[in-house]
Amino acid sequence: MDMRSRLQNRPFQLGLIAFGGLSFLFLLYFTANKTLFKYLERLKSEFKSSQDTLREAQLLVKSFSNPQKALEDMEKKVRELKEMGTTSRQLPRLIQSLALTATKLNINIISIRPRDDIRPGDENMPAGVSKVFIELTLGCAYKLFAEYTKAVNELPVTFIVEQMSMEKKDEATASLSDKKSSEKYAQIPEELLITLLLSTYMVWEI
Repeated sequence: MDMRSRLQNRPFQLGLIAFGGLSFLFLLYFTANKTLFKYLERLKSEFKSSQDTLREAQLLVKSFSNPQKALEDMEKKVRELKEMGTTSRQLPRLIQSLALTATKLNINIISIRPRDDIRPGDENMPAGVSKVFIELTLGCAYKLFAEYTKAVNELPVTFIVEQMSMEKKDEATASLSDKKSSEKYAQIPEELLITLLLSTYMVWEI
């Protein structure tokens, strides 16, 4: 090929080179933009996730305006549940011991029940200790009642008398006795209606 032909083909060759260069630059630009787009999308997703987490944390903080008090309330509920579990197991044994002591002395037990509605005052009790109350109503003479209190004091569990009321039993018994001689009536011990509110302490596992 002569020099003239080469010169005529040179613009075509330069055009091919320029087209190839532009194509490469366009491909490089498209690839870079695609990578950048994915990176931006990932950043956007992470930012949205962070915003959602922050919003949830803010809602949680708002729901506990006083976190310390909320924690104390939860601990109190846990203690109450533990006490309830222990009380439900131990109370029947305590009531049975009081009732059995009265039965041995032939004392009439009118009623005996736990008083769950009564709560201890501001006593500073150690952890794992709870105070329970039992209401007991007896019908007996004063002498028998004195023997009963002595027998209760000898039980392995210490009971504290929180309240006590004592009154004469129904006067109907006395009206029937009026038909009898005064000497015979004088020999019958006067029966009393005695109501006791007892308390004791129980130890439960922490």
